Amino acid sequence: MYFIGVDLGGTKIASALVNQKGEIITENVTETEASKGADYVLNKIKNEIKKLYEAAGSVPIGGIGLGIPGLMDIEKGISIFAGNLAWQNVPVIEEFKKDFHTPIFMDNDVRVATLAEKYFGAGKDVNTLICVTLGTGIGSGIILDGKIYRGYSYSAGEIGHTTVIKDGLYCNCGNRGCLEMYASAPGIVRQIKRHIMEGHYTIMTKMTDGNVDKITTKTLSAAFDEGDGLARLVMENTAELLGIGLSTYAQIINPEMIVIGGGVSLLGDRLFVPLRKYFNEHLMQALRDKIPIVPAKLKDKAGAVGAATLAMKNLGIF
Repeated sequence: MYFIGVDLGGTKIASALVNQKGEIITENVTETEASKGADYVLNKIKNEIKKLYEAAGSVPIGGIGLGIPGLMDIEKGISIFAGNLAWQNVPVIEEFKKDFHTPIFMDNDVRVATLAEKYFGAGKDVNTLICVTLGTGIGSGIILDGKIYRGYSYSAGEIGHTTVIKDGLYCNCGNRGCLEMYASAPGIVRQIKRHIMEGHYTIMTKMTDGNVDKITTKTLSAAFDEGDGLARLVMENTAELLGIGLSTYAQIINPEMIVIGGGVSLLGDRLFVPLRKYFNEHLMQALRDKIPIVPAKLKDKAGAVGAATLAMKNLGIF
């Protein structure tokens, strides 16, 4: 029996056919095109699922899992708010039941990635952990005593919308100074552009032929390796803000481990080394150096595998 997992992001949709060992049989990636509206995106996901049904051949599909960003009502299957998609009160499960008669489940995209890391990844032997994804936005999932924790209104773990800078930048969540505005991929690029506009020299402008709109975290990584001063400053600032946010979080949850995934995590030790330093500096002394921060094992596969894992777990596979 196979399971289908769909990871819906602000820029791409990743879908996969997954077996009960968490192994990907086949996978597809396509652009989200969120600006075309919720109906368009949902139909696009349906087409990706149909492709996976065809790929499964004679092997039955046990269930479908959907990882959706933002806030939601899981019981009603409604996406309440997804800022990066411009979604509000979208009846997701109802739409999919029109086309598929297989059990369908949905949860926050980061929570499903957390399930993947718990059962098949870096947190396999851990009972209490935090899994943070750094990408277009910043989110997290929480495993408490082996169980996923969602909170009263299914919004637990929204670390990206905690305030790290008083009276900081306005965020689409309605708050100001959110961590997501500074340490997500767009937030990091925003930092770089601001410094360039203020007159800071950087080889990143040369790397992008003077077009700052082409700067990405990959540009930052390459410039960092060349010893670029601005690249190193932005990396340090990002690590410090993340360290402050994560240390506060860790002192509330008291996890055995923090797993970091998402595209920004691919910066590797350029980010992880200063992050661990600032994280421990802001922890109370009794906890310092006792909570490891590790990269996600499943990397960009965690979302789709985790969505399939959600279906397996809800159906009692484990």
